[in-house]
Amino acid sequence: MASVVSICNLALSNIGKQNIQSLDEPGAEARACKQFYEHARDTLLQVYPWRFAGKTESLAELANDKPGRWAHAYKRPVDCLKVRWVRPEYSTIDPGPKTLQEELAYPHDAEGTTIYCDLSPAFLRYTVKLADPTRFSPLFIDALSWHLATRIAMPLTRDPKIRADCYQLAQAMQATAAEADANEVRETSDHESELVAERG
Repeated sequence: MASVVSICNLALSNIGKQNIQSLDEPGAEARACKQFYEHARDTLLQVYPWRFAGKTESLAELANDKPGRWAHAYKRPVDCLKVRWVRPEYSTIDPGPKTLQEELAYPHDAEGTTIYCDLSPAFLRYTVKLADPTRFSPLFIDALSWHLATRIAMPLTRDPKIRADCYQLAQAMQATAAEADANEVRETSDHESELVAERG
């Protein structure tokens, strides 16, 4: 089962360093992992709409300080890392890149802790600031370990080539993980379509 320490140890192994038992150890490896792990995780979570990190929530309305521009203002959830979309009904489906028609139908704006839109009610689909590594997919963990390795390579090795190699592998693993995630969405959608067709 994945843990923060096990992911850090993958990253350390990627740059040829010794494993750690805890992030609170006094050694340089533990200090580097503790410094960069959360940032590397959140950055990777933010760059792609991973299925395991998606959440839909009904938004709580606030006093609207932009009534001339938007009909409603809502409180951004505290665990919202990235806004995916705002819709008038509950859904867990993450569409592909939004079309211009979709953008025009449900426009929104996010500023700080407030989300503005013209919908009421409004449901937000967003990427959660997910801290539980047991919910990460194996390919995401692999990509995260290489992204973390890129961050800790210079503090621990002082070797720009190792860092450059880690960066290349991080990008490749991120693309592989994202492709697998997208394929899983398509396969699920196809299966659901077949079930609907059989019922009809």
